[in-house]
Amino acid sequence: MNKPEPASPLRYWKQDFLSSIVVFFVALPLCMGVALASGAPVAAGLITGIVGGIVAGSLAGCQLQVSGPAAGLTVIVFEIIQRLGLEMLGLAVLIAGAMQIVAGGLKLGPWFRAVSPAVIHGMLAGIGVLIFASQFHVMVDDKPRRSGLENLATIPQAIYKTFNGPPLAGEEERIFRRHALQEMADLHHDQINMRVHAAELIPYAHIAPASPALEQVEEPQLKTLIPEQERITRHLLQLRDEMITAEGASDGQVHLDAAKVALQEAIVRSEAAEAALRSGKAVDAIATQEAAVAAIDVAAKRLRNHRIAAILGIGTIVIIILWQKLSPRKLRLVPAPLIAIVAALLAAYFLMLPVFYVELPGSLWEEVRLPTLTLLQNAHWGELLQTAALIAIIASAETLLCATAVDQLAHGQRTNYDRELTAQGVGNIICGTLGALPMTGVIVRSSANVQAGAKSRLSTILHGVWLLVFVVALGGLLQMIPTASLAAVLVYTGYKLVNIKEIKRLLEFGWGEVAIYLATLITIVAKDLLVGVVVGIALAAAKLLYTFSRLGIKIDRDEAQNRYRMRLAGAATFVRLPKLAAALEQFPSDAEVQVELDRLSYIDHACLELLTSWGEQHQASGGRLSIDWDTLRASAHRSSPRRRTTGEPEAA
Repeated sequence: MNKPEPASPLRYWKQDFLSSIVVFFVALPLCMGVALASGAPVAAGLITGIVGGIVAGSLAGCQLQVSGPAAGLTVIVFEIIQRLGLEMLGLAVLIAGAMQIVAGGLKLGPWFRAVSPAVIHGMLAGIGVLIFASQFHVMVDDKPRRSGLENLATIPQAIYKTFNGPPLAGEEERIFRRHALQEMADLHHDQINMRVHAAELIPYAHIAPASPALEQVEEPQLKTLIPEQERITRHLLQLRDEMITAEGASDGQVHLDAAKVALQEAIVRSEAAEAALRSGKAVDAIATQEAAVAAIDVAAKRLRNHRIAAILGIGTIVIIILWQKLSPRKLRLVPAPLIAIVAALLAAYFLMLPVFYVELPGSLWEEVRLPTLTLLQNAHWGELLQTAALIAIIASAETLLCATAVDQLAHGQRTNYDRELTAQGVGNIICGTLGALPMTGVIVRSSANVQAGAKSRLSTILHGVWLLVFVVALGGLLQMIPTASLAAVLVYTGYKLVNIKEIKRLLEFGWGEVAIYLATLITIVAKDLLVGVVVGIALAAAKLLYTFSRLGIKIDRDEAQNRYRMRLAGAATFVRLPKLAAALEQFPSDAEVQVELDRLSYIDHACLELLTSWGEQHQASGGRLSIDWDTLRASAHRSSPRRRTTGEPEAA
């Protein structure tokens, strides 16, 4: 059968143009939301979406698949940032991309699909639970905890906070609080960047911060960061002065006073960071910058309102559900998350709501973190290679499984898995070089692309162009989006990843598949993603080994006539040799034994030799053995044994 010709990028340009707009609207909130859930700057997710559309889309082996930051990697990325620092994320992604290119060159693409569906669905469900638990806290303007179990355990505490927040203040106070929160968001973002830039200049990643070897480290280049740190200090002082002159309602004044105290602490820490930068003391600079970040975060928390954030988040989820169920069919191409986020943005803007908003730099280029020579020299390569391998494996498996799903949704050229794997590798090398998030093929955006009528890769490429144009031209609009509404989109996404229908489908294949699914899910939530996937694969392999080595033995006895019938079912391999031998030893030495093999799928050399030798011994002791040798030969996939036992017909 001839393969269909690939569609020309310009042949269906009208359909692809319209489809690209739909995919852009789907991708925009998801790129920002995935970055938020990963603990990375929102701009990092947008950069990955742009590269995934323009670069990976141009090279892809699956024409209609859309690539970008994926919810499936949020847990890994969050752990990398917590363990190695944001400055090392790009290097890990770059190495993962190189591994994918090598795998594509070695034609390993199809092998990444050889994973049990129970493990894949268990992995997605585990990730869904982790995303739901962590983003639930963000949805109420709270901070997520360090582990999945802790996030789950503290959900009641987060709910309790929403019932104990201050009431909605007057318009003047709301305006000031919103202004202060946005200013602190910018300062928080800038101070994090300062800490990252300082860490990139010194040997920090591979030495414990408390190590005596690091205490005296001095780096003259740190002085280049002084002007930016001074600017942060000036802005903190200006914001503090504004707070001093501001007055809140009686219920809100306590929170305003607490914010002033925290802001003063941030000023002290920022000034200490300036002094450390001037002296070139690396450890002091990083420590005081981290303390300044924490103090700014505390000051912002004193002005937020958990109750209002929760209302925005719940409203976002309600709008998503209602739009999917009640919107006119012609309008359903407009993605529900976009409608919900626009509604939350308008509500927050016109009501001047004091909640957290998206942190975004004035220029996208400010978020680009090119790898430096110092960073390469001081990287902890053993841990980086292990982390990069995990990213490469998970990203490749998710991408190629997504490509398979796209093939089922769309008619046309089938996926070239090795080319798709190579395209993902090129994209991840670029993302890593720019310090962005890792990319994969993503099913939500890909299915939206197919349903919108896309015909070629042009739709995917254009959606990346629209992301770039929107961020460059209208980046200020993104800063008006409440983080609670973005988190609510991810809470809903996490809920959808825990697909109960998949458990019912797996149950059709037995409780063993469900057990693998649950073990994978629980281990991911309780431990981490890598351990969970390894446990799932190990259990799937064990189940496979058990299935192909299971031997059922049933014996019917007619002791009065001294006759016995033994029925074998399954696979008779060396693993089950003791069981078969024990069954044969039960028969009296003079008994007539009939062995039925019609339900035996396979017999190996060890079990065949056992039956043959036992038959000769049984005949010598006065017994008789009857075996359907034609069935046995078919099961063994080999010629008839040279030795003959009683019951085998002689040649005529």
